Amino acid sequence: MSTQAQGVNISEEARGWVIATRDPPFDGWERLSEWLERDPAHLAAYEAALDADEWAAQLLALLADAPPPASNVIPLRARRRWLLGAGIAASLLAAVGGWIVFQRLDSGEIVTAPGERRTVQLADGSRIVLNGATVVKLDSDDPRHVELASGEALFDVRHDSSHPFVVMAGSTRLVDAGTVFNVIRDGSSLDLAVGHGAVIFEPGPREIRLNAGEALHRSSPRAAPVLRRTNPQAVGGWQAGQLQYENASLDQIARDLGRNTGLEVRAGDGIERMRFTGTLTVTGAPEEVFARVGPLLGVTFAPEGAAWKMMPANGSRP
Repeated sequence: MSTQAQGVNISEEARGWVIATRDPPFDGWERLSEWLERDPAHLAAYEAALDADEWAAQLLALLADAPPPASNVIPLRARRRWLLGAGIAASLLAAVGGWIVFQRLDSGEIVTAPGERRTVQLADGSRIVLNGATVVKLDSDDPRHVELASGEALFDVRHDSSHPFVVMAGSTRLVDAGTVFNVIRDGSSLDLAVGHGAVIFEPGPREIRLNAGEALHRSSPRAAPVLRRTNPQAVGGWQAGQLQYENASLDQIARDLGRNTGLEVRAGDGIERMRFTGTLTVTGAPEEVFARVGPLLGVTFAPEGAAWKMMPANGSRP
């Protein structure tokens, strides 16, 4: 089956789910939850089907004054009325394996805990997907101006040349040019990778334009940016549990593992200069992840209080 045909089939399935959930006797919320979890493309298609249906807009108008639920994390199988009811009017949420599946916001601060992920739909049609341990701030005066205070986020931007979408990472300004791009702000370091379109890094006399398949790393605000090639298909791969690296330090990988597993991971003595190139799969329970990635990294993981410590395997040194 061609990629195009597969995309059409997924879109048709998504429309079928939306139609099915309109029926009050519908009881397939667990099956819908499983379908959404199966592939990130299912979630994107489902959101598009919701947006395309006029009934969603009508429901929004009817339920705009509905009271919010007691919790902002709503299991699909238990809260179907909120999934396709008042949740669209205020914030449409569903807890699916660590994801807040969909949330519509226009302003405020969004925070994810380690191991939690959240998808936010902006008023202009753009979308932000937050990884764990991430803080994003939305500007109430300008929905196309976002600050990544810390952590990692994937931006799927609806391009508007008359009103560019801007992401601030500290004092660094990133401007889209019709784009899907991933940004990591980890302390003073910044990583940017472009999956589609282009991003302008620090617009001005010394600006750098990154096109799809290009990435940038800057270790500190005063350091020179380092450019490299990347697989555009892998940008944002953490959504599917895939972390790709090229000559990355194990200290950086430890922080990434913490964001994705929900546990604090520390790089122990003796691995400061160890590097890794390749792909790590971080799906499953944290202990399973550590057992799987340890041999690839040449390390072992051991619990240390509330954290996990990463040490060279067999006491080896870099």
